[in-house]
Amino acid sequence: MAFTKIDHVGLLVDDLEVGRHVFCEGWGLAVDEHRSPWPQGRQGTFDGVTSIEIPIGEMHIEVSKPNDSASRAAQFVAARRAGMYYVSLASDDMDGDLKMLTGKGIKLEGTWDGKGPVFLDSTTTLGVYLQITPEEHYFVHPYYKGDGTFTGMAHIGLAARDPAETRNLLGNIFGLHEDKAVERGQTPPREREPGRAAGDPVHLLEFPIGGSVIEISHPTTDDSGTARLVRERATLGATFHHICPFTPDVYKAVEKGKAAGLQQIGSLPPTGGGVGWFHPRTCAGTLIEIWTRRPGGEHMVQWEHTHEHRHPGPEHDRPA
Repeated sequence: MAFTKIDHVGLLVDDLEVGRHVFCEGWGLAVDEHRSPWPQGRQGTFDGVTSIEIPIGEMHIEVSKPNDSASRAAQFVAARRAGMYYVSLASDDMDGDLKMLTGKGIKLEGTWDGKGPVFLDSTTTLGVYLQITPEEHYFVHPYYKGDGTFTGMAHIGLAARDPAETRNLLGNIFGLHEDKAVERGQTPPREREPGRAAGDPVHLLEFPIGGSVIEISHPTTDDSGTARLVRERATLGATFHHICPFTPDVYKAVEKGKAAGLQQIGSLPPTGGGVGWFHPRTCAGTLIEIWTRRPGGEHMVQWEHTHEHRHPGPEHDRPA
């Protein structure tokens, strides 16, 4: 039994066109009309919603609109209008994985029907709303893969108060393997000079799953943006922070987003790349990081570390 990948990220909006505009007109993705015809969408799998699916790499972004004004989803939209609502993890052994989770103290929201997806009680998952769904081995038709601006989801970002809690939930309970080679930010920054604006220093942990990563930011000061988010929304330990699509060309992706009326936060250096950030108010209530990294460098160090761990001895050394 295993969690195979992030199946999808669930966003809630008050109008499906909001989500379609951001990801399709903004960044060249496409609604998978084979599974969720546009504009009517399909019946959602939870809480009386109508949904569309927007593939990105091996997963998809599910954009949903509540139909029932009394539902939890409707209350979320009434309070925030739009935003990241849940993350769904695919399982190749639903029965075994759910028994494993409940045996470690995770509760289900309601009862599992024995075949479909099920939500977990967020009070037992540090306040993060998670769904477990059966691995269906669906591969999107090339027509719906978009224009190549985004080729996958680099990571899903959470913000949390305590690395020990994070490691217990994702490592000990869910059984995900932490990539300790990329852990960073453990040491709090030195006291900044008077009058200098606060930065956003965080202690980052990464848990790869499938072809993506769950990245968790733990603030190391009390006055950063992430620290405020944790105080306000991570009342049980953690909250959603951002999604991070991967792009081969960050400059092209940023310009496409801006041309569609999406608001960039900060700017990119003239050369050398970097990451682009887009404001939630123009991106279906979701903070979006646009990320790229060329092969080599840290990736090679990580590969060598893993290679040596798995294959010790000179007979496995790569040729010079």
